[in-house]
Parts: sequence; structure tokens; C-alpha cells
Amino acid sequence: MKLRDYLLVIIGIALGLFAVQVYRWLMPRPQVYYYEGARLVGLNDEISGQRSNAIVVAAQKVSPSVVSITVVQTKVVSASPFFSPFADEFFRDFFGDFFPERYYKQQIRSLGTGLIISSDGYIITNEHVISNAARINITLPDSRQFEGRVIASDVSHDLALLKIDGDDVSHATLGDSDDLMIGEWVVAFGNPFGFLLEDTRPTVTVGVVSALNRSIKSTREDRVYKNMIQTDAAINPGNSGGPLVNILGEVVGLNTAIFTSGGGSEGIGFVRPINDVKKFINEAREHGRVRVPWIGLWIKDIPQETAESSNIEPYGVLVSGVDVESAAHGSGIKEGDRIISINGRSIERVVDWNRFVSNVFVGDRLEVTFMRNGDRQNAAFVVEEFREADMLRTRVVVYGIQIQGIDERLAREYNLAYNEGVVVTDVESSSVGDKLGIAPGDVVLMIGNIRIRNKTDFQKALRYQRDMSFIIDRNGRIIQLYLGV
Repeated sequence: MKLRDYLLVIIGIALGLFAVQVYRWLMPRPQVYYYEGARLVGLNDEISGQRSNAIVVAAQKVSPSVVSITVVQTKVVSASPFFSPFADEFFRDFFGDFFPERYYKQQIRSLGTGLIISSDGYIITNEHVISNAARINITLPDSRQFEGRVIASDVSHDLALLKIDGDDVSHATLGDSDDLMIGEWVVAFGNPFGFLLEDTRPTVTVGVVSALNRSIKSTREDRVYKNMIQTDAAINPGNSGGPLVNILGEVVGLNTAIFTSGGGSEGIGFVRPINDVKKFINEAREHGRVRVPWIGLWIKDIPQETAESSNIEPYGVLVSGVDVESAAHGSGIKEGDRIISINGRSIERVVDWNRFVSNVFVGDRLEVTFMRNGDRQNAAFVVEEFREADMLRTRVVVYGIQIQGIDERLAREYNLAYNEGVVVTDVESSSVGDKLGIAPGDVVLMIGNIRIRNKTDFQKALRYQRDMSFIIDRNGRIIQLYLGV
């Protein structure tokens, strides 16, 4: 071959390689595939699919039903007539009668979260969110605003049912809190710090179910919360009333309280189980209030000495009294029976009993298993509404102080830590008890040197003692009062 021919071959090869390179530049790069079973999966598609996991889907499903609640409250505020540096305790003690504190009403705004539970605009939230509300404003995630009205509220359960005049609004699906497992993933929704973030859409945080059946006492509001779900999903001020959701997008609880030393989330939040909330919703929608349940049983723990002397196991709770007009009496339960379970839930101590009955509503069916003379027996009855006649039969009034024996209803109403004894339910105006400073909810522990265990002790102590002292428990504080008569 001649030199020219060699040059033409080289030029041809160069042009071919250049054409191939241009083709590669112009054509899109193919995706990389791998073989999975019997199908080819694109890595880019797989990564995009993994981003949209169950938590993301749950958040997208529930967020449209989470609302922000703005409450205008009226509170009575005191103002000292003294100006600094004289506004101290010394001057108030000596000159308070001449310059009394002034009291005036002040409107304040508070913020919380709520959950739409039906397409016709019913909303569930915490009672402490709307307490003493003069006006309630509801803001939906799409920025629509409505005025809310209270259908029913209950302090003991810390729940409130609201209503807005909205049609076909997005609402959440309520799940089953009894199906929860410790360690499973949950998602918390809320509006932390209100509109500080200048966005009406809820905040989403993720955690796990840390524990079940927790009981706590609020240090600020004298509330006792029982049978609560504990989670480490971040719950901050403003999240109260927001939902806790499982990864299926079902609401399993209502965010209620946090344990904190600094005011923010420390990974210990407490949630009201949605099954308890459902019963409240049914009561509120049907009756417009929460009817007071009456079981009619007085129970106590079994002391070790009693167990040994009676040759029974120190397990369960002992029935110390039965209201003869209650459904429990009609079911066959008697004084001296040892209750070991209720509705399939084991009852080992009084605390277990209190945890269960704290969320009992009128109309609930209770199936009780108890021991009598070594035999295992069962009884069932439907919880009835408490009747005012029962109170008239059981109350005692001396010196204007009206007391009743502590039962599960009163323990729940006044958030008492006692299972027996007497509690003040009313004090007549200008009576000896009123002048002494005794108030409803006080548990009378001692009068003089007499320990008060029942109404009879109370009556005897007040009738036969002179220059006596009262020792009472008021919200966990022991107070001593003196009376000379």
C-alpha cells in the first residue's frame, strides 16, 4: 500500500472513534440495573421509593387534620400597692390590711393543638388547652380559620370536645391503643410554640413507645394522669392535644404532658390512649357531658399480716365494702372477696385498680375475677351513673364541714392519693369550718390526737374534743390548723 492509503485508513479510524464519542455525548446515560428475583429494579427509582417510607406516608395522611388552637382566657391577677423596694413580704405582713392587694381581670392568649375526628368538624384536644376560654379560634393547616365552641370537657380526663362549622373537612382515622407494643415507631404531631414558626402546618417528630400504663402527677395543675403512654417523640409546649400516630397512619393517642426541667422536650412525653379518648367522645357527643360513673366497691391492699392470718396470697385487692344499691352488689361481689383481675387485666395492688377505674365510663361492662374461700369466681356488671341520692345518704356535716368517706369517685374527682379516710366536699359559708380555712378537697388526717379513718371518727372527734387541732392534706401538702371551742 502506498503512503496515501495508510493515511486514509488512519483518518477513517480517527473519524469513527470521534463519531462514537459524539454519539456517547449526545445520548442519555443509561440507568444501572440489578437483578432482584425475576425483575429489574432501577437504583434511582429504588432510592426515591425508600425516601417515601411508612413514616412519611403517615405524616402526609394525618397532617391535614391537625389544627392549631388559639385561646383567649380571662384570669384574675393581683397587683401589689407597694412599689419596689417596698413590695416585699415584710411590708405586706404589716401593712396589708391598710393597703390590700388589688385584683383585676386580664385577658391572656394561650396556644395548643387539636385533631379533627369527623368530616362535620368535631375536634378533640386537652381540657387544659381550652380551660377558662372566653374565645377559641381554630386554624386549619390550609390557613382557614373558624371559631370553635366547646361541646363538653372533663378535668379528670383532661379532655375536651370542640366543634367548628366546617363541612367535609379532613379528619384522622382513630386506631387501637390496646394494640400498641413497647418499642414500636410512633409519630407525634403538634404546633410547638404556636405560630412562632409563622406556619400553620403541624410539626412532625418521630420516636418509639417507651412504656405503657404510666401514672404521673402534674406539678403545676394538680392533675393526676393514669394509664398513659410514654414516648420519646419530641413533645414541646403547644403540642398538647395533638395526635400520636402509628406508622399505619392511625391515631393511637393524644399528646397530653411532658416531663421537663427546662421547659422543652427531654424525650419523656405522656399521651392519653386513644381508646380512652373514644369513650370520652361517645359520652360527649351523646350526652353533652361526662356522666359520673359509680362502681360501688371500696377496696384496699392486702397487708402481709392479713394474708398470713387469713391464709391467703398477698396478691390482688380486698373488697372492704359494697354499696348495697350498686350494680356490683347485684352481681354477687361481697365484702372480703379478693379481686385479682378486671376485664382480663391483672390487679395486684390498689394502684392497678385505680389505674383501671380512672378510665371507666358509664355503660362500660366490667368482668371481675375474684377469690372467695379459695375458690375462683367471676362476676360481671354494667357501670351505672352516680346518683345524687347516694351522696345524700353518705355525707356528714359537723360545724359546717361536710365530709364523705373516700371512694374511687371522690379520689378521682379531687385527685386524691388516699384510698380510705374522709374528704371535705363542702364548707358552709361563715361556719366554723369556713373561718378555720378548711376547703373542699382537703383530706382530714387527724383531729386533736384522734386519727380520722372514717366518718364516725370525724363525728366523735368534733363533738368531744376542745381546743383541738386539725391536720389535713391539701394537694400533697400537710397543713395544721387550730380551733378553740
